Amino acid sequence: MTILVCGATGFLGSSITRHLLAAGLSVRALTRSPERAARLYESGEEGRQALSEGRLTFVEGDVTKPSTLAPAVEGVDAVVQASQFNGAPVEDPARGLTYERVDRDGTMNLLEVIALRFGTAEAPPTAGSRTTPAGDLPRFLYISGITVSAEATEPWNRAKWQAEVAIRRSRLAWTIVRCCWAYGPGDKALNRILGYSDYLPFVPIFGPGKERLTPLYVEDIGRLLTLLLASPERSGDSLFHLGGPDEVNLRGFLATALAAMDRRRPILPIPKTLGKAGARFVQHLPGRPLTPDAVDFASQGGAVAAADRRFLADRFPEFQPTGLREALEAYLSR
Repeated sequence: MTILVCGATGFLGSSITRHLLAAGLSVRALTRSPERAARLYESGEEGRQALSEGRLTFVEGDVTKPSTLAPAVEGVDAVVQASQFNGAPVEDPARGLTYERVDRDGTMNLLEVIALRFGTAEAPPTAGSRTTPAGDLPRFLYISGITVSAEATEPWNRAKWQAEVAIRRSRLAWTIVRCCWAYGPGDKALNRILGYSDYLPFVPIFGPGKERLTPLYVEDIGRLLTLLLASPERSGDSLFHLGGPDEVNLRGFLATALAAMDRRRPILPIPKTLGKAGARFVQHLPGRPLTPDAVDFASQGGAVAAADRRFLADRFPEFQPTGLREALEAYLSR
C-alpha cells in the first residue's frame, strides 16, 4: 500500500508518516522542498530504514497549486490530507497562509486532481454516489478539528467544514478525523505558551482558561491513522472525534505541563478584549506574531463528547489514547 501524505513535514503529518512507516507501509510525502524533507526523515530511525528500503519517497508539490499535484496522486492507494500552513493559527492572507487557502482550497484541489486522474470528475453533489467502484479509487483521509460544525463561523472551522463537505460529496471512500488540541515535541501552541516560563514569573493566557479540553498527544494521531488505513471495513465513510482520555481546562492543562517540567508558575489570565486590541497592532509587525482571530483560536475550548468517544471505542477497541500526564512527562521531563 502506498499512501500520499500531504503535510508530511508538519507537526501532524510527520507523526502520521512516522507511524505509517513503522507499520511497514510505503509513504509518498508531498513537500515543497524534497531536500529539506529528506534531511528531516534521515534524522529518525523509521525514516532512515524506510529510505534504505525504498518505502519513503518525496514528491515536490503544494496543495494550493493544483498543477503540482498530478504526479503526487499517481498510483497511490490512499491520500492523507494533513496540511497546515506555516505560522498557524496566525493567518497571513498576503502570503496565502490561510485556512481557506490550505484546508478548504487545498483539499478541493486534491479531490479535483484525483477526479481527473481516475475519471470521477462527473460526480454529482451528493455524498456517497459512486459509479466507479470505490476499491479502484484512492481512499481519502482528512485531519479536521474538534470544533468544526456547519454552524461555526470562525475562519478555521468554516474552512474545514467546507473541506469536509467536499470530501463527503466525492466518489471516494473517505474518513474524517476531528482532532482536539494536539500537543507534543515540535508543536507551536502549548510549547510556545510554556516557553514564557523560561523568562517570566508567570504564564499568560487569553481569557479565563475554563473551557473544556481533551488534549491529544500527537503520537496518538499517527497511531490511529495507521489503524484506520489498515481497516477500511471499520473506517470507510466515517467521521471520528479524537481526543485524549483526560478532560481538563486550559489552566489544568498548563499546570500539568508545568509540573512535568518541574516548574511552578501562576497562570495569569489576560482579558480577551485586551489581547485582541494588542493583536490588532502587532499583526502589522514583521513576522505577524499575533492576530485577533488567533486570540480566539488560542482561547477556545474543544472536548470529545461521550457519545463520540464510545463510537471510536466501539469501532477500534484496540486503540487507547495516551494519558495527559504520561504524554507530557514523556517529552517535557528533564
